[in-house]
Amino acid sequence: MLILLPPSEGKATGGSGAPVDLASLSWPELAARRRRVLTALITTCRRSPAKARALLGLSEALDADRAANAQAETSATMPAGLRYTGVLHDALGYSTLPAAARRRADKAVVVFSGLWGAVRPTDMLPAYRIGIATKLPRIGPLPAYWRPALHDALDDEISANGALDLRSSGYAQMYKPSQGSARHVTSVTITDQDGRRAASSYQSKVAKGRLVRALLMLPTPKPADIATAAESIGLTTEASATGLILKVPNGWGLVGAILRS
Repeated sequence: MLILLPPSEGKATGGSGAPVDLASLSWPELAARRRRVLTALITTCRRSPAKARALLGLSEALDADRAANAQAETSATMPAGLRYTGVLHDALGYSTLPAAARRRADKAVVVFSGLWGAVRPTDMLPAYRIGIATKLPRIGPLPAYWRPALHDALDDEISANGALDLRSSGYAQMYKPSQGSARHVTSVTITDQDGRRAASSYQSKVAKGRLVRALLMLPTPKPADIATAAESIGLTTEASATGLILKVPNGWGLVGAILRS
């Protein structure tokens, strides 16, 4: 089973790996499209810092992110599993997974990205920042740009193995499963305990990260294990037309450190 995730807005800085090699990333057939987006991003961020910040939605205080984009082709890299930070990825805790669980993550986790299309945790990435709503010159809306190529790259694999879809709305537009594959995709809705409204963004991200971690602890995680994994981290579950509703208890995930399975 594949596990489809969004990236994080913020990224870890630094790295010790060689500059990014687009052809060596997972799904090398995406290399030409990656090159187009990367070139457009670098050019935009080098020409005019002020215009680049406006395009990317960055304040002057975040100009280091704009500068990182300008150097993304030549800067040091680190594995995507370590590069992505933020609530969801911190809750997943890739760096603290036991060795067997990390190997499962390396095969199962697919992180969607407006710059790279899709990557696995082992792919070596530079620091960068670009939101999925960004419209780069000559590229246009990123979800539409990536959709045909990601369909070709992922649809057969998802049809064969199934997938747990935990992407946020913008990244969900990058790949839409075909009718045949959609039957093998489990989507998750995260609500409050009563199921009447969506859980807070923070709680939703914690729930997604901890759910993925719980699944990766299993020897062979399958769609049938999702509800059991959710219940093991304190959520209640209910079937929906497209997958599962996960209900978050009041205050869950908000107080104290995130528990590690």
